[in-house]
Amino acid sequence: MTSSTGRADRNHYVIAPAAWIAGCSDIGCKHETNQDAMSLAARSEPHVAGVIAVADGVSTALGAEAASAAASEAACLHLTERLQDGTAHDVAMVEAFSRANDAVVANAVAQKPSACTLVAAIVEPHQIVIGNVGDSRAYWLGDDASCRLLTTDDSMAQARIMLGMSRTDAEQSHQAHSITKWLGRDSSNVTPSVTSLEPSGDGWLLLCTDGLWNYASSPEEMFEVFSAAREANANPAAMSEALVEWAKTQGGRDNITVVVARHEAR
Repeated sequence: MTSSTGRADRNHYVIAPAAWIAGCSDIGCKHETNQDAMSLAARSEPHVAGVIAVADGVSTALGAEAASAAASEAACLHLTERLQDGTAHDVAMVEAFSRANDAVVANAVAQKPSACTLVAAIVEPHQIVIGNVGDSRAYWLGDDASCRLLTTDDSMAQARIMLGMSRTDAEQSHQAHSITKWLGRDSSNVTPSVTSLEPSGDGWLLLCTDGLWNYASSPEEMFEVFSAAREANANPAAMSEALVEWAKTQGGRDNITVVVARHEAR
């Protein structure tokens, strides 16, 4: 399985370990550093399978750039190993987040707190398994126009949605983006929410930080934005870059990371 974590230029980089999967990370238009990070591992033979990890450093925590890199790399490495040894996917996902948390704590700058969010995925022909802590997200975008948000944010906005507030109002409310779970020092719960999807048809898995979904939060909005990027671009690398560029045209007020993976039902 080919792994990709390289980020020679952290301000903007693309990684594509296989023809069916790729990601792009960008500093955006307002920040001085890119506190997002991603790691991917993929194979095409004997059957398509892959691992994705996308992390977003908490901007108020010192060393957020190092935290996100450590978390994404640790999670990707652990999930790749477990995918090869046959460990149950839900068990592997919980273990991966624990390893990612350990890596963030170990990489804390000058013993100061450091923190990040993390969303990770295992992709296989018959199943997609997602884990998340924080507010980085995963979407399913089907060729049949089906669209689903596969993750539930750990945030104040999500808490208000669960109390009955509309998504639009909740995500525009005071401290909407304050997260209630994270990885790193001072975190009390690093166990991810784990969900699985068995797609009945072909489609795309999209993982992203809030630098993208801030501008297209609902599944329907994301499907519309993704469809335009897909129509204009032929491969996952170009699609992920197009989505990043679209977010920048909307203001790019945060770092932006997008990973897209083609999934074809067998």
